[in-house]
Amino acid sequence: MTTDPPTPANGSVDPADHPPRPFPEDDWRWFVERCRSLGIADPQAQRPILEALYGHLAGVNTWCNLTRLSDARSYLARHVLDALTVFAGDGCLAPDGRQPCLDIGSGGGYPGLPLALWLADSRWTLIDNRRRKAAFLSAAAGLIGPRVRAHHLRAAEAPTRHPQLRRSQGWVCARAVADASLLLREAAGLLAPGGLLVLYKGPSYLDEEAARCCDAAARLGYAPAGLQRVTPDPADGERLLAGFRRL
Repeated sequence: MTTDPPTPANGSVDPADHPPRPFPEDDWRWFVERCRSLGIADPQAQRPILEALYGHLAGVNTWCNLTRLSDARSYLARHVLDALTVFAGDGCLAPDGRQPCLDIGSGGGYPGLPLALWLADSRWTLIDNRRRKAAFLSAAAGLIGPRVRAHHLRAAEAPTRHPQLRRSQGWVCARAVADASLLLREAAGLLAPGGLLVLYKGPSYLDEEAARCCDAAARLGYAPAGLQRVTPDPADGERLLAGFRRL
């Protein structure tokens, strides 16, 4: 009796089963121009790995709910460019490339994977509390290299289950994961003194969430580190990056 080779339908996360998907030239030119407009480093050298990450994400997404985005332009705009907005302008909230970094609730790997790709000397940890997504992240991390690792766990559990992560991270991020005040609590045991937590938020953050977050920051031992406004894609509106420094 023969065994069928792995297919997306039977749950493979192996990148070999989900080959790179080339970006249409119009979409790639748009992405390069947006990077230039925002002051983000030229992405040309990263194109082969981005196409590999895109093919892997799209392939696994056929059986595991990782993203609602399917076309190349949406992927480049709402995953990759959105992740890289931390480098826009003066980049005051960006990791410096030498610190260990961690992405809470990484899910489909964003913003962690593009940031790790752009910061070639940095070490990254991607965590997610959903087993299937953590398995996907482990496989996707291999497309960048051994300096990127993934774990299946909650952020609050990380310092206990992985003691090497306890108060050791210089830069932690989270995008569209939970309320900001909860993320401040969950990141507290991960950040080294002076470490930076950066939350990727939409404009509604300024309504009530920001006030709750500032109150929680004062109680938990953080100092506000800035609020950066940027528009990755004019069609999608403004993105807010809220920074908090661990005391």
